[in-house]
Amino acid sequence: MDLRYYSKWYLINYLDKMEILQIIGIAFGLFAIIKSAFKFKNNKIPLSELIFWTIVWASMIGLALFPAPITLIANYVGIGRGVDLAIYLSIILLFYLVFKIFMKIDKQRTETTRLVREIALNKK
Repeated sequence: MDLRYYSKWYLINYLDKMEILQIIGIAFGLFAIIKSAFKFKNNKIPLSELIFWTIVWASMIGLALFPAPITLIANYVGIGRGVDLAIYLSIILLFYLVFKIFMKIDKQRTETTRLVREIALNKK
């Protein structure tokens, strides 16, 4: 017997049982990991950001492939559905990222102000 025959049918049956949102989540996660890797390769992001985003997108792929464990964790912490827990965690992550962006903007504004003052004083 050819094992490839069974593995092909197993994959087809598995894909038939997957919901469209799972397939979209997996495809988007793979796309985002590849895009992050290209950005790292072109020196647009540092290694720490590549690792961070790879963990984020790989987690999304894992949750899309295996949604049952997140439901168990959600039930353990008192949340009804796994999707709700994923949404709550996503919102927390978004707030953290917005906070980081605000901190970078504030640092840029402070640095710009300092440079403008320095240039103004040097022109006199």
